Amino acid sequence: MAAYRILRGWVALFLAGYFVLGLATVLLPRQEVFPVYSWFLFPLVPGLQTRYALRLQEAHGQRLDPPLLYQDAENYVTNPHSVTVDELVQQLGLVVEKARTDEQRRIRQVLEKNHLPAPCRYELVAITFDPLVRWHTGRYEVRPLAQYLSSGETP
Repeated sequence: MAAYRILRGWVALFLAGYFVLGLATVLLPRQEVFPVYSWFLFPLVPGLQTRYALRLQEAHGQRLDPPLLYQDAENYVTNPHSVTVDELVQQLGLVVEKARTDEQRRIRQVLEKNHLPAPCRYELVAITFDPLVRWHTGRYEVRPLAQYLSSGETP
């Protein structure tokens, strides 16, 4: 019987300590340290986000009016929801913002050779949105960054 009381005391002490440590994680930037968490659901609400995207203006020599985002151009590209293309576009957006022309050229060559229809005129855009507002209303802002021709020329 004494062993049971000692075990019950240790379990209660452990659970109380775990709970206190969980509450203390609120003071940390990410508010979680695995396996201890703060007991609050969704402690971090995402704020304003920026993602880069390609907007096709011309594909296979045909002008697109209005221009289509790459992921919406199902009739013009083979895999509009490609994760590889999304990763390349995010990298391209970062190097365009940092003005690294050699890396821009390399990423554009990969995109144009493997994923874009030829000939193609497209632009790189930054899409800024609040995830909750976009989810409820679909509203987001588009900011053009650069225009390209699939031949490698910049208009």
